[in-house]
Amino acid sequence: MSSSMKSSGTLGAEDKCLGNVVDVRAIRKSNLPYIFIWIVYYAWVIVFTTWWTASPVTENVISSGVRSILHSINLLSSAFFVLIIRKEWFAKTARIGAVLIIAAMSLFMLTSNTSLQLSSLTIFGITLGIVNISILIPFVFVMNNTEKFYSVLLSNALINLFMLIEILYFGDKLTRSGVYIVSFSILLTALLSTIFFKKSSLMNCSKELIEAPKITPRIYLTLLNNCAIAILCKGIGKGILNIRAQNHVDVHLWYYVGGLIGCILYFALNALYRRAFIWLNNVTFSTIAMGLICNAFVDDISQMLIVFAILLGIGGTIGMINMYYILAVVGKKYNSMYYVKLSIFLIGLCGGVSGVVIGNVISSVDTARLSTITSIVASAFLLMFLILSPSLVKAQQYNDWVRDAGSTEIDNRQKDVFAGYHLSKRELEVCKLLLEGYTLRQISGILSIAYSTVNTYCTSAYRKLDINSRAELMILFKDYIKE
Repeated sequence: MSSSMKSSGTLGAEDKCLGNVVDVRAIRKSNLPYIFIWIVYYAWVIVFTTWWTASPVTENVISSGVRSILHSINLLSSAFFVLIIRKEWFAKTARIGAVLIIAAMSLFMLTSNTSLQLSSLTIFGITLGIVNISILIPFVFVMNNTEKFYSVLLSNALINLFMLIEILYFGDKLTRSGVYIVSFSILLTALLSTIFFKKSSLMNCSKELIEAPKITPRIYLTLLNNCAIAILCKGIGKGILNIRAQNHVDVHLWYYVGGLIGCILYFALNALYRRAFIWLNNVTFSTIAMGLICNAFVDDISQMLIVFAILLGIGGTIGMINMYYILAVVGKKYNSMYYVKLSIFLIGLCGGVSGVVIGNVISSVDTARLSTITSIVASAFLLMFLILSPSLVKAQQYNDWVRDAGSTEIDNRQKDVFAGYHLSKRELEVCKLLLEGYTLRQISGILSIAYSTVNTYCTSAYRKLDINSRAELMILFKDYIKE
């Protein structure tokens, strides 16, 4: 047993070198093109092509109806291409998609023919999907956690800054051609980074993921969470926001102020708490719930409008950041392209498209009564998530990816700490949860097995490990435990 202990200790010491996810020193120069395109391109897509933003500048050039169609084509295209694109194609498809996007946008800007504009818009939306998936692959499988963290954080911060600059400084000042020039310049700058995409970066990273653990059914709960965020944040919530914006022009201003606050909160919680995912998920749903409840009282208390917009901005921004970050962490942790495909497919179809449809339906009916009723119903639905959150937290606490989400890098080596002891699957689960600090009764609830059965697994594991107590277990695997 002593040799195994030495091996475990050595490995654990290396694991301790993994820092907090917010540590910028973990960003690698070789991955800067992937980080840059994610920040700038993603921000551009949201600000200039989606229905979600309701951009006052873009509205003067491309109506919300046209952007709804473009947005839906984009989401459907992403959902389709993620099913057929292989990981190793990402560099080539990114460059091809970049060329097609630039060509389609150029045609749309230069022609006044309605048929040509519609055709170019369709090609535009489809090729956006190709590029979306092409930059998603290195985001998931090449970047480390710190690079993922700053990519999604800064892209959402940039979105909110873009929108605030538009509202405060541009408004109706930019001409149609001016909007085109600004939009095209940002897009071209982002897409030029595809020149530096390298297939070898994915190949090198794949070698490190050979030991990825097997994905378990419990992990697919994150898909339900992501779909709920897309529908509630960007569908129901944005639809109600647009109703209020028809009579209160400042509501979007406060919404994007809330978005910036959300970015700050996201950074702060990750800096302070290694398992920030659990907190951030609850912050998302609770702030949106409280915001929608405030909206129900706007007609009686006008100040509630500002609170509603800020809370919705905070929850929506944190939700979208967390959604993409967790998708990337889980995908890389389990080296599962299947999980990534299923995530994008469900987010795109169930979350994104249905969110646009629901939001448009809500926005089309300009009645305070519908807004109030929808707020109450949505709040009740969100509060249901909060009621269920203790069970969800228990389920998520055991997942290995939750531990990794707060570190600079995915760590698939920790399972080797237990190698050589011949523990069964259940014995291994019980030991890991004991090391997490759970009692036997708590473990019984988490694993949904009888307390006596958990006790049996614990006794059997102790016998194989040649120990007699939890204290000895903690000493034996002290390097497995992270602060």
